[in-house]
Amino acid sequence: MEYRKFGNTGIDVSEIGFGCGDVGGLMVRGEPADQVRAVARAMELGINYFDTASRYGGGQSETNLGRVLKELSADALSNQVYVGTKYSLGEADPNDLKAGVIQSVEAS
Repeated sequence: MEYRKFGNTGIDVSEIGFGCGDVGGLMVRGEPADQVRAVARAMELGINYFDTASRYGGGQSETNLGRVLKELSADALSNQVYVGTKYSLGEADPNDLKAGVIQSVEAS
């Protein structure tokens, strides 16, 4: 697997990320055992960046990815894993985006 620096953070992320969105559906509607197998295999191949969002499956993607990473905790600890999520401006009061972001993070 090839890696690249993530901006100025010094973090090396895999050039290939694991998408957890609605399109493929695995991390939203898939069987839990299949989700574990897929994430474990991705990690074996060197993928360390997982992309999700609170809107993927109404939050189901974040929930399922969190469960899978917790289940694979021994592997996750030996391989640094990074989870990227997104925040939709449509979810917050436009006059208080900071509170909306905090609420979204705490709910994820």
